[in-house]
Amino acid sequence: MRISRFVAPVLLLTLAACGGDGGTPSQPSTPTVSSHNAGRDCLQCHGFSLAGTVYRDDGSAYPGAEVRLTTEPGGAGDVVLTLTADGAGSFYTDRAVSWGSGLYTDVRGASGTLRTMVAPITGGACNSCHSGADRIRAE
Repeated sequence: MRISRFVAPVLLLTLAACGGDGGTPSQPSTPTVSSHNAGRDCLQCHGFSLAGTVYRDDGSAYPGAEVRLTTEPGGAGDVVLTLTADGAGSFYTDRAVSWGSGLYTDVRGASGTLRTMVAPITGGACNSCHSGADRIRAE
């Protein structure tokens, strides 16, 4: 099959827009791997169910930070999912999440301090809201 001269450049630009091959990793994030485009809305290009980026208070990426989804606010209730930020501070998974009427999220860095969101979330495009001054932060 031959790709037209018009389609090939458009396809390449589309793949490059996200900075990668457009594929979704089949495994959750891990500190031994570094993703690309930290801080951007990962779900725009990838088929993740949940993804985002964690930063330190100084604004640098936070590899190894732990992100959890729980059934109750403040880290209480059942833990639905736990992810570890990769080498670029990003966390992601393609595991199916049953959001129901909402899940609660928290993040923990090396200090052990738990930072929580007060409101429940019903979707996993974390960086779509958490950008600029409102980034996800851990200590």
